[in-house]
Amino acid sequence: MRQESISKSFSWESAWKTVSQGSFWQFSLIFIGCVSSLIYPHAPLVGFSAVAGNTLTRKKALTCVMVIWLANQLYGFIIRQYPQTWESLTWGIVMGLGTLFVTGLVTLRPTFCQRFWGHCLWLVISVIGGYLLYEGAIILIAQLMGGHSLTLAILWRIFLKNCLWGIGLSLIHGCVVGVMMQFSPQYSSQSADKV
Repeated sequence: MRQESISKSFSWESAWKTVSQGSFWQFSLIFIGCVSSLIYPHAPLVGFSAVAGNTLTRKKALTCVMVIWLANQLYGFIIRQYPQTWESLTWGIVMGLGTLFVTGLVTLRPTFCQRFWGHCLWLVISVIGGYLLYEGAIILIAQLMGGHSLTLAILWRIFLKNCLWGIGLSLIHGCVVGVMMQFSPQYSSQSADKV
C-alpha cells in the first residue's frame, strides 16, 4: 500500500514537471487568459498568476502572465476605450508589476509542493496571499492618487472571481497532468512495475 502511494506521488511530480516544461499548458493558459479579457474588463490576473506560477517553470510563468496582462491592456485601451490618461496608465503599470510580483513569489514552490496535496495547498496559499499583495498594491496606489475607491463589496467580488478562475484553471491543469500520467508510456510502466 505504501509502495503504491509512493509511486503515485512520484508519477504526479514527474508528470507535473513534464507539463510545466512543455509549451502546451503555457499556450493554453495564454489563450484562456486572452479570451478572459473578452468576458471581463479586467482579467483575473491573480488567479492566472497563482496557477501559472504553480504549474509552469518560472520563465514560462512570467512570460505567460505578461502576455495575458498585455492582451488585457491592449483590449482595454483599444476596444473598451479606457481613458488615455496618466491615471489609467499608472493603474495598468501597477497591475502588470503586481502580476509579475505575485507570479514570481508563487514560483518559489516550497518542497511540500512535490506531492499532489502540497501542490493544492500551495495553490490555495498562492491565490489568497497573491490577492492580498496584488489588491494591497492597488489600494495603496488608489490612496496616493486620490482616484478610484474600492468598496468591500467590489473587493469581495474580485476575490471570488480570482478564486473561481484559480479553481477552474487548476482543475484543467489536473486533468492535463492526469492524462499525462494515464497515457504516457513512461508513467504507465512505472505504475505497472510497482504493482
